[in-house]
Amino acid sequence: MKYGFLGAGNLSSAIIMGLLKAGFRSEDIFVSSPHSAALLSKRLAINNVDEDRLLADCDLIVLAFLPEQLDSIVQQVGSEKFANKLIVSVLGSTSLKELTEFLPTAKIVRVLPNVNAEFNNSLTSVAFGQNLSNEDLKLTKNFLQAFGTIIELAERDFPAFSAIAGSGPAFVALFIKALQEAGIKQGIDSKESLQIALHTIKGSTENILQSGKTADQLVKKVASPGGSTADGVESLEENHFIETVNNAILATINHGRKKFQ
Repeated sequence: MKYGFLGAGNLSSAIIMGLLKAGFRSEDIFVSSPHSAALLSKRLAINNVDEDRLLADCDLIVLAFLPEQLDSIVQQVGSEKFANKLIVSVLGSTSLKELTEFLPTAKIVRVLPNVNAEFNNSLTSVAFGQNLSNEDLKLTKNFLQAFGTIIELAERDFPAFSAIAGSGPAFVALFIKALQEAGIKQGIDSKESLQIALHTIKGSTENILQSGKTADQLVKKVASPGGSTADGVESLEENHFIETVNNAILATINHGRKKFQ
């Protein structure tokens, strides 16, 4: 099997690195982009080719450029060259309907991975278009599961998923930064403070995953009544921590939801 990436940005790079770590052969991965493909191919020892060869040689093709480039790229390459090809789109809010309008003879899957694909830990939403065979479904799932976990969702849920799982790594990273800076302000070395923050996040996540507890149950377990943690939780609540996070998610969702209005 050969896998092609039209686009060589951060998400393509993360997915390809995840595939390589999962055991995919570098000689089976192709990338095409007017600006970034040469550097990415050199760094990861994958194939840098033009669009025509990529479309001709690859069994699964990932659309990974900017969504607003879809029209111009299809016009430049020719929609007929996508005929009967298995297309996996990571073009953000571009819907299956829109993709089908541009590529009417392709077999299309819409997905939303995130940059954690680099470490085989992406949570990727997937919505399947029509006219996919059982073999197409199997191939797509094997591909996506190589760099993480997949969840099948209705397209109407993609904006919320994107805000939580796609944009979420940035929000989590910001919280990690906040914990790190709090440690620094209390006199802890920057590197040690980051290590403390990272292990706290990782350990808390594993606690919930492995114990089956809810987030509320872990809060109550750690924040004993009258204790120092309870005071900290109370401070977060007084400063509208959960509401602030909800507002960030809603701000991210609003753009995507316009596609379905």
